[in-house]
Amino acid sequence: MIIDGKQIADEILAELKKEILDKNLNLSLGAVLVGDDPEFKKFVDLKGKVAEKAGIAFTTYKFPKEIKTDELEKSLREIIDWSDGVLVELPLPKHIDQQVVLNEIPVIKDVDVLSDDAQRLFYNNNSKITPPAVEALKIVLEKNHIDLSGKKAVVFGQGILVGKPISYWLEKQGVEVYRIRSTTENPEKLSLEADIVIAGVGKPGLITGEMVKEGAVVIDFGYGKKGGKMVGDVDLGAVSKKASLITPVPGGMGPILVAVVLKNLIKLNS
Repeated sequence: MIIDGKQIADEILAELKKEILDKNLNLSLGAVLVGDDPEFKKFVDLKGKVAEKAGIAFTTYKFPKEIKTDELEKSLREIIDWSDGVLVELPLPKHIDQQVVLNEIPVIKDVDVLSDDAQRLFYNNNSKITPPAVEALKIVLEKNHIDLSGKKAVVFGQGILVGKPISYWLEKQGVEVYRIRSTTENPEKLSLEADIVIAGVGKPGLITGEMVKEGAVVIDFGYGKKGGKMVGDVDLGAVSKKASLITPVPGGMGPILVAVVLKNLIKLNS
């Protein structure tokens, strides 16, 4: 079965909109966009449209690609003062110290759970919210009644946005997790044993039909361009023939992630 991420996101947004109205919340979300990459701009614009649909004020703060770390930090401090929640579109240009910038965001406004302080709380099981990728995965598993007990999972990629927090959360649920990095030898041997396959690398077609066992649950957070089209890490055509559940790209985890960021904003301000 191919998961309809937009439908799930619409259900979440309907609940959030009701909560905003019931609690008479007046929230604002600030998004930091560095550089002029059209794909990044598209992602930020999409977040803005969804936020405003839910009744949340959304402002994009654009900065030139050449901006220095200390200049961005200074501007971010002002944005933090003006906003109830802040997100920084990643990755930042290579000359910017990404973590130094993210560490400017106080925990109470860190909707993506990316500052060192916010991550520390999450990995010590003390966080008010969970990283968006973890929450989005939880929602998909719960809606499809996937029982995690006794399961094996393989997680491709160990970045701070997807792979690392998801691996940690799955292990906390008692799942046996194989963490696949670029240095892992013969990853297909591990993925063939997995009941759940998570992809968060950003390498189109990384996971093929031969790497997935019959009936596996396949969740694709990756995205990249192939032949001018947006595609995921998973070869959807081949893998969907074997998977019991699979998320497409686009239209899978992306819309759910956006909805979850807004859910985090409301939780932090409730």
